[in-house]
Amino acid sequence: MTEALQETGLAEPFPGAFDVGSYCLGVTDLADLPQAAGFRDAGVQTVELDATWPTTEAATSTLLGPPFGPLVSALSADAQQQARARLASKPGDSADGVTVRTVSNLARGTK
Repeated sequence: MTEALQETGLAEPFPGAFDVGSYCLGVTDLADLPQAAGFRDAGVQTVELDATWPTTEAATSTLLGPPFGPLVSALSADAQQQARARLASKPGDSADGVTVRTVSNLARGTK
């Protein structure tokens, strides 16, 4: 999504908003948090998750979610359509809708 927004010339809503690495924690950093909070048996599991939308239109509606929603909504109708078209061209779609594979680190522990 951030790539599609950058291509439209949209300004970042805050510094680093288009840098997905700026709001992600690595396994080691994430594992330190529950341990520092006093959890025992703390650990991190990395899982792949699929984000799936039934249609390309539904997928491109993610542009209207935070933190980019207000910026996209402020664009002209033509610019909004261009941003949606750019986003729609990224993941590709099929008869089953649009699926984007994501990877998440999940922390757990016992208190």
